[in-house]
Amino acid sequence: MTSKAEQTLSKTTTSEPKFYLHELREHSQKLFDVKPEVFDGAVLGMKDIQATKAEVKKRIDAFLKKEVKQ
Repeated sequence: MTSKAEQTLSKTTTSEPKFYLHELREHSQKLFDVKPEVFDGAVLGMKDIQATKAEVKKRIDAFLKKEVKQ
């Protein structure tokens, strides 16, 4: 049996198309309202070269909420 979260995740990932990160970066200002530099920081360390817009948006939001270390 699969959990409800797994079912929701599988529906989300299968219904949304994946794009190459470099394509999303080119349009980061229009799609996510962030500069390409912010996009780079948010996706740093991703192993996949493709992602959905929702996955990237989630990473950008988390990146922007991180505390800055001084």
